[in-house]
Amino acid sequence: MLTQGRIRVVAIAIADIICVVSVWAVVAYGYWCLGEFMRAHGWPQCPWGGYSLDEYLRFLPVALAFVVVNASLDLYHGNWMYPSAPVGPVEEFRRLCLSSLVIHAGVIAYLAFAYKTTDSQISRAVCVYSCILTAVAAQSFRNMARYVLYKLKIGQIPVVLAGGGTTAHRIVDLLDCNTYAGIRIVGYFAGTERIGRKRRRREWNERMFQARGIPYLGSLYDIVPEAKKRDIKMLFACQDERLFRAQMEDFAAWFTYIDYMPTAHAFPIFGARAVSFDGIGGLEMVNQGRMKVKRVQKLIVDGMFSFVAFVALSPLFVAIPLLIKMTSRGPVFYRHKRLGMNGREIRIWKFRSMYSDADIRLKKILANNPKAVEEWESNFKLKDDPRVTLFGRLLRKTSLDELPQLFNVFSGDMALIGPRPIVEKEIQHYGDAYKVFSSVRPGITGLWQVSGRSDTGYERRVALDAYYVLNWSPWMDLWILIRTVFAVLLMRGAR
Repeated sequence: MLTQGRIRVVAIAIADIICVVSVWAVVAYGYWCLGEFMRAHGWPQCPWGGYSLDEYLRFLPVALAFVVVNASLDLYHGNWMYPSAPVGPVEEFRRLCLSSLVIHAGVIAYLAFAYKTTDSQISRAVCVYSCILTAVAAQSFRNMARYVLYKLKIGQIPVVLAGGGTTAHRIVDLLDCNTYAGIRIVGYFAGTERIGRKRRRREWNERMFQARGIPYLGSLYDIVPEAKKRDIKMLFACQDERLFRAQMEDFAAWFTYIDYMPTAHAFPIFGARAVSFDGIGGLEMVNQGRMKVKRVQKLIVDGMFSFVAFVALSPLFVAIPLLIKMTSRGPVFYRHKRLGMNGREIRIWKFRSMYSDADIRLKKILANNPKAVEEWESNFKLKDDPRVTLFGRLLRKTSLDELPQLFNVFSGDMALIGPRPIVEKEIQHYGDAYKVFSSVRPGITGLWQVSGRSDTGYERRVALDAYYVLNWSPWMDLWILIRTVFAVLLMRGAR
């Protein structure tokens, strides 16, 4: 039977096939065009052209091999026959890179054994470039497929939700309009009473959930019977631990997947693994940020990428200052006090995007506009900030105003990727999470910037920063870096 989950798996598999075929076609054709151009302009012995593109049609099965390897890596919502929740986007990216490397290494190995020489019509360079582009582009193709499924309202895996507390509401908020997860909450269960008891709490939950189109299906005792009626095999359990343990046997008798989420707080989960000691099961969580070797590795990678970025963008360090001087009076650079690692005060560099009398203008705005006061106290930003110059708006929209922060990376005050640098007044929003947040250097870009940037609410920002610190990995940094490029090019969420 083609369930909603299997429809989703098929759609993502088709996206993978289209990705590989498209990448190979673009790279092979581009490589051929380059060779023909070189041969036509004085290099007749150029090895890049002079072959038939039809030769590459023999390698169409590579796309199917990509799907097979992805399935073996659980990249189709776990078990493709019985789909469940997907792996996280960072882990998906890591596995897609591994899958691309495996299939393209297989192609190169085949060419080496089949031809014994380098005289084959299939270019090894095409394989290498295709490997890199497939790894980078595969997730984007998948995300396009997910978006189409979301818009068509198909391929959404049905689940029921147990619990009506903070965690349950947070999960509903996160899954609302979430194209990546592909999870549709059919209804929720809350309370241990069947009729009448704790009526006020239940009515409040009903209003909150029904506003999002999620109906109340009964008490926690009604979960299994109601799930059987709807043939739903997946449960999100956000209830009290004692109740969960008491009902575990009933759940196990029906549900194929039981996702237990007792808290909305972030904790180390990236790289976690199941452990067992003589029948006692548990979860080993790995905090990679506490490993000295990993910290040194991050320092080296940050420095390397920062240097490459500085060299590649060096023309902008000449053009932008000239344009700033031409469009408004004042200094080229702006330095602002922020809190760095362990709460130490640092000064971060930016290209000036405001008028030189911005502080005076801000006081006037806040003195005459109560709505601006509320917005400023909430986010320490103004949506339509009259202090920003015309050229400054372009700098902010493209995030080019933050380029000088590369100097902060070179000086050791910041990292290329990390939690957002904050001012002292913002500590109140972090609460207990500030200890975790301040244990690392702030970054030029980070998880919250690629998850909505200025469109992300404060509570969500804090959660993302805490999650990043507790779940840091080199793969997460690489994923964030690639997402940052797309976010900046699309000018998404910046202001």
